[in-house]
Amino acid sequence: LHLNAFLEIFSISDQQNSEVENLYDVFVNLAESEITIAPLAKEAMAMAKLHKEMGQLLVQSAEDPEKSDSQVIQDIALKTREIFTNLALFSEVLADGEKRVLNLEALKQKRFPPATENFLYHLAAAEQMLKI
Repeated sequence: LHLNAFLEIFSISDQQNSEVENLYDVFVNLAESEITIAPLAKEAMAMAKLHKEMGQLLVQSAEDPEKSDSQVIQDIALKTREIFTNLALFSEVLADGEKRVLNLEALKQKRFPPATENFLYHLAAAEQMLKI
């Protein structure tokens, strides 16, 4: 599943692929309830509370025998929507009235931990919300 120019999500069924670290930055192993970050991505992927919450949601939702695959997807979509709603608080509409862009000063004034600020900035970049 290709979401944008900066992010690709795919699933694999062969456990041996989890050992090939150049295939992923973040590997979520639902069967073992583990999240692994590839060594080359560790600095850029420093986890903050937001990341841990998303990881826990993924694992808990997938482990719930009462939930169907579509319910797991709905849980993820809801959390993703929540993250984008929070990002919108630090954005502004350009003069053309259509495009929202990140207000970096507003983001910095919130004084998030560096990993959270970095994540939100890169999320804005991935969503083409940076003023160029």
